[in-house]
Amino acid sequence: MMSSSARRRTLRLLLGVVMVMLALSCGYFYSAWTLKDDALDDANKLLNFVDNKLMIAERSLEELNRLNFNQCDAEGREALEGFIFNHLGSGLFLIRDVDAPPWTYCSVVGSLIIEDSDRNPARFLFLDGDKQKKPLAVIGHQWQGQKRRDLFIGLVGEDRVNAVRVALGDTAFYAHKRELKQLQIVLKLNNDIEIMTLGAKLDRVAFRMQAASEIYPIYTSINISQSALIATFKQSLLFTFPISAVVTLMLYYLLSMFHTLRNSLSYQLQKAAEQGDFIAHYQPIVDAKTGQVVAAEALLRWRKPDGSIEPPGYFIQTLEESDLINEVTLQILRSIPQDLAPILAQSRSFRCSINLVPKHVELPDFSDELSRLAADGFPTMQLAVEITERLPMHDLASANKHLKLMQSLGVCVELDDAGTGYGGSSYLQELSIDVMKIDKLFVDTLLYSPQKTQVLDANIQLANMLNLQVIAEGVETAEQSQALLQKGVRLQQGYLFSKPLSADDFVAFWQAAASNSVSDESLFLAKGVVDE
Repeated sequence: MMSSSARRRTLRLLLGVVMVMLALSCGYFYSAWTLKDDALDDANKLLNFVDNKLMIAERSLEELNRLNFNQCDAEGREALEGFIFNHLGSGLFLIRDVDAPPWTYCSVVGSLIIEDSDRNPARFLFLDGDKQKKPLAVIGHQWQGQKRRDLFIGLVGEDRVNAVRVALGDTAFYAHKRELKQLQIVLKLNNDIEIMTLGAKLDRVAFRMQAASEIYPIYTSINISQSALIATFKQSLLFTFPISAVVTLMLYYLLSMFHTLRNSLSYQLQKAAEQGDFIAHYQPIVDAKTGQVVAAEALLRWRKPDGSIEPPGYFIQTLEESDLINEVTLQILRSIPQDLAPILAQSRSFRCSINLVPKHVELPDFSDELSRLAADGFPTMQLAVEITERLPMHDLASANKHLKLMQSLGVCVELDDAGTGYGGSSYLQELSIDVMKIDKLFVDTLLYSPQKTQVLDANIQLANMLNLQVIAEGVETAEQSQALLQKGVRLQQGYLFSKPLSADDFVAFWQAAASNSVSDESLFLAKGVVDE
């Protein structure tokens, strides 16, 4: 497997590649967006300008139609000249009387003749649709001996045809300040006939776009050169690289935090609870006089994905300090009837204990859930709960209320780690306790300091005075077991008898012990239940 340092180096290398790719990508997309936005802005300004010119020309033609014009003579041209003077922004006005030669128009400076190639009506667009009274076209014409192509808008009347050449000479003013050699805007009619072009033809085009007028049948075709894209891209790297570096550092920080979180014990416990990876191992509680297995303690174990089993010393404190302890305890509780089904069916006096933390007894959640399970058939008469002195209990009144509710369901209440923690005699005095479990700390004195067993003796004497059953934990040698028997402690638990076993192994252990044990009445009489 890859070492942690190698993984970090690989991650840094990948993030370095990400930073470069991010800077280049951001630079490219920013450059493309900037160029396109500017080009569209130029195109829309041009369209607005042309729209305005066409609207002015269209209104002027309506007024021109009311001009007193008889023929293209000196008097007619003088009238036309006066009209132009009052409409200087419209363009060059033309009039053709219906009796005049076809495609020949009168202007203030002479006749204007439309070229043969542009006389096809198919080249015309009509602003009024099927009425075909307002043609719009790009027309080639001869004027004062010169050939030109211009945009014209016309108005067909009863006795004459009016037209105006739309003045577009100053449209370059609306182009962006960017050099036009990097941008080309082509203005066209909707029949794709070109009106005019701003900028030179581009050798290499990076982007092509279009923008259309919302008023008139014209649109712009926009071309952006590759050289403009490259130049803008190079400039963008001056700020996209620093931004990408900051983003990459933030990403590295988030990945590190996520990695730390995934490796944190709290996160692993959360996933284990969700996946049902917490299981119970069962340690026998034996009547040392008869060899009969009279009870068991369900001890929490964590089954890792690789199949290994993690004992609670590594994780129990973190679990107890979190809200996960509630769900995990209930998972273990619900598994007991399935794990120990053969034993619970054969021995009505057999009990299995489960450890509770203060929040389980100070709050109603656990006792309420236990009531619901009992209503569904859970064997509460064969259940014991252990409360520990290792963690402080602040609300003894509420705790006692909930313990009594459990006892009403037949549950046996045991005080674990007696004399080693916060509770002291107050737990025995304030809480409804059925069994006292003597901690391994005091049992060890039988082996290491046999002359200093006063605390052990006092605990046994106190239990006898309070009419409590006594279970000795941590029994590891035959000498300890014998000494406890001499002190009247028959119920013993420890590695002398067995380590905590998986459910299947414990059932097999119980069955072997049942066949070999000396026949005797069970001592586990706290609730008056004996083997039938």
